[in-house]
Amino acid sequence: MTWYLLLLTVILFSCTFAVKLPALYSREKKRAIIQCEDLKNEMDNIGVYPLAAVCMLLIPVSIFYFSQDILLSSYLFFLAIVSYTDLSARWIPDSEIYFLVALSVYSLKDKDTVSQLLSAAFFILPALILHLYGYLVKKEIWIASGDFYVIPTIGIMVLPEYAATLMLVALVICIAVTRWIPKIPFVTVLFFVFSGYQVLILSGAL
Repeated sequence: MTWYLLLLTVILFSCTFAVKLPALYSREKKRAIIQCEDLKNEMDNIGVYPLAAVCMLLIPVSIFYFSQDILLSSYLFFLAIVSYTDLSARWIPDSEIYFLVALSVYSLKDKDTVSQLLSAAFFILPALILHLYGYLVKKEIWIASGDFYVIPTIGIMVLPEYAATLMLVALVICIAVTRWIPKIPFVTVLFFVFSGYQVLILSGAL
């Protein structure tokens, strides 16, 4: 009976997907065209924040000094670069995303893979729910699509019991700060939340 229900569900989903795909494609195509036009008209207004760059890139060095964990420090270093580019240009380089993915996946060799994948799921879930609410109900993009490439890599690097809480902290900070700074770079906030988490872990507070 279960297999029949599963088969029926798959058939219904397949038919619905096939029928809805043209409309979905058209909508996404129009959105992509609009984004391209916006990009053409956008001024190259990239912020230069040397002090912020120094502070952010010193964090991985400090973490390495206290932990001697080269993998964690390397991950934090690339995350700092991604976070700074997101802060200054609202842009995340693909090459840096690849480094983050590679390092987070490599870290699984010394961990319980299932546990860390669950951690990634717990970490991304609050952001995904908020994103879907904004997209479906408010017709707005609240979290950039590029951020969702970075978020799971951070989730893999945290313990499952803290994953959802850390994401909620980051979201609350973003919501609070957007009163004064519109379009706050979410990955930058995640970087500082993740760094703070690592400090608490190293100090024994967690």
